[in-house]
Amino acid sequence: MSYTPYNARRVNDEIFMRRALDLAERGRYGVSPNPMVGCVIVSDGAIIAEGFHERAGEAHAEVAALRRCGDETRGATMYVTLEPCCHHGRTPPCTEAVRAAGIARLVIAMRDPNSIVDGRGIQELRDAGIEVVVGVLEAQARRLNEKFAWAMSQQLPFVLLKAGMTLDGKLATVTRESQWITSSEARERSLLLREEYDAIAIGSGTLIADNPRLTRRLGVSTSVTPFTRVVLDAAGDAPAHAQMFADGGRTILFTPRAPQDLASSVEVVEMNAPSGRLDLIAVLRELFARGIRSLLVEGGSLVHSDFIRRGLWQKMIVFAAPVIVGGAEAPSIFSGEPVSRLTDAYRFRFDRAEIVGSDIMITAYPSSEG
Repeated sequence: MSYTPYNARRVNDEIFMRRALDLAERGRYGVSPNPMVGCVIVSDGAIIAEGFHERAGEAHAEVAALRRCGDETRGATMYVTLEPCCHHGRTPPCTEAVRAAGIARLVIAMRDPNSIVDGRGIQELRDAGIEVVVGVLEAQARRLNEKFAWAMSQQLPFVLLKAGMTLDGKLATVTRESQWITSSEARERSLLLREEYDAIAIGSGTLIADNPRLTRRLGVSTSVTPFTRVVLDAAGDAPAHAQMFADGGRTILFTPRAPQDLASSVEVVEMNAPSGRLDLIAVLRELFARGIRSLLVEGGSLVHSDFIRRGLWQKMIVFAAPVIVGGAEAPSIFSGEPVSRLTDAYRFRFDRAEIVGSDIMITAYPSSEG
């Protein structure tokens, strides 16, 4: 019989790292464009200080924790969910603070994928004589900062497709009635997603049909990254006097031709749309260049279909209501060219499901199989 030897140090490392991950989560609605980071400092087996990164420009998790204790940090162990930064940005390097505090051992969940860090902080601290352990609960840390990790490694925004639909996959009835398919609880969860994503995108069809405002109205976000509305207008028929163009909020319109009398607050990115489709890669690059690290795509059907067809999404959240409306002409979550063989299907991986109000909320990721 084989068995895994009991490793008390590893068990303790995971216990304290879980606490650091819980702390990091508290920054979800405030840290963008930075990652969520939590820190725990331990001496003689007991936590002596904790901290987390609350908002870009404010103290990083390591510094926040160090400010809560004095000379007790000499010889202590620090647990941090992401490699400490080693460069001057909005704040000084965290590696300097860790060295100055006399930390003897540093346990890190994951390396920082930002190219200006990416192992340099780890090496700097090892060169200073600090024992550094990397990879404790790394999978959990990567999931926590999936948006940041993708944006830094790919230089593109992390894309979440979000939809509220009927059990038969319809986003609206044949008469385009869609308010409201899902429950108030599901709509509240949907609004909460806006609070953590940098930008929200819709197609001009949705703009014309629904004339939405696309605002953050829960008052949860404290991020320094301005919330941005994005309209994908391949047909060049976006109406100049839509609500979201007139309220002065940050809005970007991608279109082959801008409407006349458009408010000056709307940034127009002129882009050709051959075959009636915008180049979504070019759109994502333009958004990244404007500081947008995460994008919530709310539809409609053609926009969702284009992202799915091109494999340009990283996560999907669907709120499915216990109702069937039918209708071959009713818009569905995917209206692209059909496949004739199951081997050609667009595949994804269910991650989790939960009941929200009267609906089911399904979270999925692209499948590695295709």
